[in-house]
Amino acid sequence: MYEIDCVEMGKRIYEKRKALGYTQEKVANKVEIGTTHFGQIERGENKCSLRVITNIAMVLKADLDALVRGVDEYNADVALTQIVNKVPRAKREKFVEMCDSMAELLK
Repeated sequence: MYEIDCVEMGKRIYEKRKALGYTQEKVANKVEIGTTHFGQIERGENKCSLRVITNIAMVLKADLDALVRGVDEYNADVALTQIVNKVPRAKREKFVEMCDSMAELLK
């Protein structure tokens, strides 16, 4: 059975929060939990309910599966789609060509 690594999940939450420029207080308030509880989740010291982690993912505009498990063989397509969507439409063809070249190098 799959075991959630709370420390790694917390690191992913922290990195996503920092990338968005959000404070712990801002996220905690939007999720409607205490700042202390949120900090414990980020440090992997405290597990959280499905409701809380789902709301954290929504506030951070993150894929829930990737936030909980990280990117793996089962959800890499979602992560790649999110990355492609960040690229301006006019540059996506070039981006896909670059990805294809990288894939060839990794074979």
